[in-house]
Amino acid sequence: MFTPKAFKEDSFETIQAFIKEKPLVTVIAQTGNGLEACHIPMYWQDDGSEFGCLYGHIAKVNALNNSTNLTAPWLVIFQDAGHYISPNWYPSKAVTHKEVPTWNYRSVHITGDVSLLTAPEALVDILSKQTVDFEASQPHPWSLDDAPVEYIQAMCRAIVGIRVDITDVQAQFKLSQNKSAENRAGVVTGLKELRTAKANNMATLVEKINYNLTQL
Repeated sequence: MFTPKAFKEDSFETIQAFIKEKPLVTVIAQTGNGLEACHIPMYWQDDGSEFGCLYGHIAKVNALNNSTNLTAPWLVIFQDAGHYISPNWYPSKAVTHKEVPTWNYRSVHITGDVSLLTAPEALVDILSKQTVDFEASQPHPWSLDDAPVEYIQAMCRAIVGIRVDITDVQAQFKLSQNKSAENRAGVVTGLKELRTAKANNMATLVEKINYNLTQL
């Protein structure tokens, strides 16, 4: 992934937090029929290695469920929607007019070697961990135990687990770091004036970046 120095994120702790925040990934693999991609939720787990591993699952009928697809590493992309940034928000634009539109976003590219998991206990473990995580905000969290055992077993027979042993991590958090403190402050003001949850979230991220950079 092309990553300008100003936007490169090296903190693995920050990357882990982003992975947990944005679990829906794009999985890309080279197959005998060309590139194949799918979108699934995945979670990170510490296995004692340098980067840990990712777990998720796909339907058995998914084209990625083929052992011939495992010879090359897969690419897993975590990304947020980001937000459009108007040049009108930069105070410098009124002076020089030398500004253009852009898009702020956060993206993590993970490469790794993949194993396909079919053992029932492995599949139940993946489903249980994902369910506990995603149901945590519910007043009465659903669990696998809420469904008949036979039903869960039937569901498991229709899926395949995925384990990605991570070999490389690249992260780009593009949050106006390449702009002056004055222009970053202008971005925050412009975003907040939109009064949307999406804009407010980006404003908070840029605000944090602005604070951290002005403390250097």
